[in-house]
Amino acid sequence: MAFLIRHRRTAGALAVAASALGSWPLQAAAQDYPSRPIQMVVPFAAGGAIDQMARAVGAALSREVGQPVVIENKPGAGGNIGAAQVAKASPTGYTLLVGTSATHGVNPSLYSQLSYDAVKDFVPVSHWGSVPNVLAVQSSSAIRSVEDLVAQAQREPGKLTFGSAGNGTSLHLAGELFKQAAKVDLVHVPYRGGAPASLDLLAGNITMMFDTVAVSLPNLRAGKTRALAVAAKARHFALPEVPTFAEKGYPSVVSATWAGIFAPAGTLPAVVQRLDEASRKALEDPSVVEVMRKTGVQIDYKNSGDFAAYVASEIALWGDVIRRNNIRGE
Repeated sequence: MAFLIRHRRTAGALAVAASALGSWPLQAAAQDYPSRPIQMVVPFAAGGAIDQMARAVGAALSREVGQPVVIENKPGAGGNIGAAQVAKASPTGYTLLVGTSATHGVNPSLYSQLSYDAVKDFVPVSHWGSVPNVLAVQSSSAIRSVEDLVAQAQREPGKLTFGSAGNGTSLHLAGELFKQAAKVDLVHVPYRGGAPASLDLLAGNITMMFDTVAVSLPNLRAGKTRALAVAAKARHFALPEVPTFAEKGYPSVVSATWAGIFAPAGTLPAVVQRLDEASRKALEDPSVVEVMRKTGVQIDYKNSGDFAAYVASEIALWGDVIRRNNIRGE
């Protein structure tokens, strides 16, 4: 019996030692991280707002971690192709995703089949910021406020129209979210992109349109359109005179294009923490702040834990809107 006890103790000690030895290379790798260039996948085309944001933050991240951060654009399927690529990557911290409100907010419910799981396949690292949507009408419209809009929609249900960049886009979902909150009947008019929708708004062929602040600004500043409200928790720095929907009694109408960093599931916590801290510092870099303001981004750093909770809330919010309205991805 004494021999068996000693044998079990020895075996247990050896198992602990083996486990410690097995984890040592990973711990050492985390301490040395990063020791080579980092690939940051942007799941959208070069030149867009998300790409500009990624390149500015990537350059600052490179200065913080002491290694190059290489941007790779992998557009297609609303961001799903690039997201799937990173989901399958080795969890070493050397392949990251610039995840967005599409890849980690809308798409999990919009598409019946995804080649990645937005929650299980990723670790949220840090949230950078967002560009909120703004609701605008043609400048000659008799609708001058959210109150005017709701009143007219109640008098004429099913008569007022809102355009979008296409079925299931963030602009479409923002309209559905407002309809749901205000309990009004508006008709969705989908276009193949935001540009033709904007042209029809200017021509008076549709009543209203949600679009990002960045895209809407030129027409707003030229007096061609009028902003009724911003779908954000706080007023936007570029439109300080425009109220939020919350100020008009609709606090649930919060809709924005946001972005942040995700790593493949299984990435070591020490590596995630290193990237998280570097991201926080990068967002304070004057060059990053300048690019963010130019693209209409409201910087809103969230650490890994807060970002994970935010992603869960976004998936729940847009999943509810999509299911209520039986929306499917094109």
